[in-house]
Amino acid sequence: MVSMDAQGRTSLLIRCSPQDAQTIHAEALAQHRSVSGYLLNVLERSIWIEERSQVGLSYTIKIAPPDASEGRTAIHLRCTVEQADGIRKAAKRRLSSISSFVVFSLRRQWRAAEQVRNSGLPFQT
Repeated sequence: MVSMDAQGRTSLLIRCSPQDAQTIHAEALAQHRSVSGYLLNVLERSIWIEERSQVGLSYTIKIAPPDASEGRTAIHLRCTVEQADGIRKAAKRRLSSISSFVVFSLRRQWRAAEQVRNSGLPFQT
């Protein structure tokens, strides 16, 4: 779902699990960012990685479906039209939906952050 205003801003509705949504809110709060600001920060890094590591390759993201009892929810991501286009293009390169690409990017970032925390190295998000 997308909406657009006259100022070059738009929004994307990102479907995710309630647990992912809770983690998104907690991480945004911990980093003193808005939810959209947190998501855009993660996505900009993810797109940067995607553009440099998978030049010319397309592949599907496989995310395990949530437990039926877990339910689904959505996060409203506000961004510029250009940012939304970049997210769409990255998802298309991955042969996935926008929501799947966003959830994949978040989980990849969370795993990497956890590995750094567990390594004993200094860590800052």
